[in-house]
Amino acid sequence: MKWTANKITYEFDESACSCGLGLCAEACGQGVLEFNEERNVMEVVNTVQCIFCLQCEEVCPEFAISIDGALTLNDVIGLGDVAGQPK
Repeated sequence: MKWTANKITYEFDESACSCGLGLCAEACGQGVLEFNEERNVMEVVNTVQCIFCLQCEEVCPEFAISIDGALTLNDVIGLGDVAGQPK
């Protein structure tokens, strides 16, 4: 499954999702992901709620989740000088 919002692309490769732990669903505080215990895989259930926080991507041991274009905390901190604020 793949979707794009503005310039951010979220991609979930279900064929790579094989850890069976549901760490990504636990990390998602927005209710975008749910762990399907019957199928033993994560499912994307609500794309509208995704804030592209990268938490699911960071905890996935199988690298089944890829989020491109989202700002990290380091990106945001580095933007201080752009707005005329010191870093």
